[in-house]
Amino acid sequence: MVASSKEIRKILKDLQASTPDIEASALVSIDGAIIASELPPEIEETKISAVTIAMVFLGEKSTKNLAGGELKQMYVKGENGHILLTSIGKKIMFIGKIRENAKMRSVFLNLKKTEEKLAEIAKREALYDKDSFSDDYFSNKKTKNLDRNALLKKYKIKLPSDEMILKILENSGINYKDIRRSKQ
Repeated sequence: MVASSKEIRKILKDLQASTPDIEASALVSIDGAIIASELPPEIEETKISAVTIAMVFLGEKSTKNLAGGELKQMYVKGENGHILLTSIGKKIMFIGKIRENAKMRSVFLNLKKTEEKLAEIAKREALYDKDSFSDDYFSNKKTKNLDRNALLKKYKIKLPSDEMILKILENSGINYKDIRRSKQ
């Protein structure tokens, strides 16, 4: 494991220790690559990866078509808990599993502090294209976009299989052809 990946896992672990309502967390690129995670054994990284891809797709499509602008955060309330997806810049997402009766104010406050630490590590790790800049949501400073190949190489990341991604998208009611059209 790369040192910075250990550093990110420690930040995630500290977040969960300071916010017991967060049961699991991961940092995932928007194309589904797991950067680091702090997950219980019953949650597979590949499922988190595929769920993140599906949520990002739905969130981006929803915000562009209905609210305008870019996806910053997504909150899904379930019967037995919640899923929180938060943008760390433009190409990295934090995803967390939150307890059913969580004190959400505490979750959001502690997550805000953690977002800044995670964004700083991503900037420092040179995972960015040199020529591509965008507004950073958390610091309002100019930052660079992620270089996917550098990310995969640096963290030795395993991507979910195409079958798993398609199955999760299908179960979410998303047609693969719609995704292909939206990228063109």
